[in-house]
Amino acid sequence: MALTYGFSSARSLYEKLQRDAEALKEEVNSDRFFNFVVTGYSLIDWVKKDPLVPPKAKTAVEKLYGNRWIKVCKDLATASKHFSVTKYTDKVITLSATSEQGFGRGRFGRGGFGVGEERIEGKLTKNSSFNCLDLVNDVMNTWDNFFSSHGICKS
Repeated sequence: MALTYGFSSARSLYEKLQRDAEALKEEVNSDRFFNFVVTGYSLIDWVKKDPLVPPKAKTAVEKLYGNRWIKVCKDLATASKHFSVTKYTDKVITLSATSEQGFGRGRFGRGGFGVGEERIEGKLTKNSSFNCLDLVNDVMNTWDNFFSSHGICKS
């Protein structure tokens, strides 16, 4: 019995990730960002378990565990789902993630009137940081390249 309610393949979850990215480009908020990072990381499992994905791609997806932006999705998704990261703390590369909202925080003209758009940023190890929309672009580039290079077509 399937419990995936509407998602039937790695490709369909990838298409959800694309929709999540577009929603964040319209307006950044924590709900949308949560959906994006959880889907961005969960897609690895879907690729590994989808019978329609070529065996070569199932092997190649293992390399994405080492991808910096997928690791950030893993850290944020795990902390968002479980309140904190406790099981693999030695491998965490995301030190913090913050959200601010109010005048001058998010992009001009985005978000509710008088409230504005959220600005979500994070700090990484090795003294680097990320902005939500930059992370979205980097994660999408990673998955776009993966799906196109492995010829994973619509199911």
